[in-house]
Amino acid sequence: MSTRREFLCGLGAVALAAQSESTEQRFDRLLRDILIVDTHIDTPWYVVDEGYDIGVEHDYYETDIPRLRRGHVGAVFFGVPAQPQEHPPHLWVERSLDLIDAVHEMARRYPKDLEVASTAADITRLHRERRIAALISIEGGHQIQDDLRILRDYFRLGVRYMTLTHFKTNNWADSGTDRAVHNGLSRFGREVVREMNRLGMMVDISHVSDKTFYDAIEASRAPLMASHSSCRALCDIPRNMSDGMIRALAANGGVIFINLSIAYLDPKAGQVFVGYRDQRDREIADLLVHQAGNPKRFEMKRAIQQRYRRMLPPVDIKMALRHIDHVAKLVGPDHAGLGSDFDGISGMVPQGLEDVSKFPALVRGLIEMGYSDGDIRKIMGENLLRVMRRNEEVAKQTS
Repeated sequence: MSTRREFLCGLGAVALAAQSESTEQRFDRLLRDILIVDTHIDTPWYVVDEGYDIGVEHDYYETDIPRLRRGHVGAVFFGVPAQPQEHPPHLWVERSLDLIDAVHEMARRYPKDLEVASTAADITRLHRERRIAALISIEGGHQIQDDLRILRDYFRLGVRYMTLTHFKTNNWADSGTDRAVHNGLSRFGREVVREMNRLGMMVDISHVSDKTFYDAIEASRAPLMASHSSCRALCDIPRNMSDGMIRALAANGGVIFINLSIAYLDPKAGQVFVGYRDQRDREIADLLVHQAGNPKRFEMKRAIQQRYRRMLPPVDIKMALRHIDHVAKLVGPDHAGLGSDFDGISGMVPQGLEDVSKFPALVRGLIEMGYSDGDIRKIMGENLLRVMRRNEEVAKQTS
């Protein structure tokens, strides 16, 4: 009896302590050990093309080690795109290998801060060691050149998820922003999904058409991920997911990781962006051709992006939190996460989330919205670990 009474008294003391803890104290406590994972950042192309040094703090772009440290980031999936509109097919694999090498070289140059991780266990180990896990993703199935051997080689080099399409439809999967020619996934596309399951490479459905998404759900034995997409119910664009798709993804055990581009978060910003995007991209393409030998050409490119960015209406961190909250209310906090798309969204970032150093603001926002510690930890990183572990388990079962 006394033991039971002591136990109940102890529970009461814990509850009382939790009630008396201020928001600031709770925020500080969570930041001491929370795992923050960003499932999509595009920095490697700047490393390769511009000599961008991730170890030095910059006042442009959104990612470097000093800012990752201030943002309490524990793991980053670095995107590896070979955009089909910019690179001819015979260079897709070469471009991918250049970017993969850049991630490995970043970790080699800064071993006290970064290590290339291959498993969920690597991420948790590195987090305990106060180092950042650098993971690799392929952004577009065209980069395997319709060859499962290349897919397997990417996995051996550390790639742990692949986005089935990019902005263009490829030879086996329809993109959400291009003409549909396969009615979703082709027969070979289904083989790709099954081989990814066998390897333990996560299947990413950001960028795909709705039909491709549902075909991938049907074909996969492991949970899928949307590495950098947002909610169509709040911003109705093809790159975002409908509520029906989010429900199907949750039923599959997967997670939608919210994209922080304000063009994907806010419908007014999205409308303005679509109106000027083609003109902006033509200006940039002409600049890079005519200023090919100019060492300041990338600075000039950023100036063009910033000029167009100023045309967008103001959007702040509350919109990012609204998208996270929409997912959590729709299917539960087990299925929401963070996939910023930093360094891939032309500076179109929300006020209060300007770069990777600002991620703690999301933690604070979720506290203020009434989320529990456990749910905040899931959203900020643990949901990714769960999906990754399950993919690893499926791989063991099928190998």
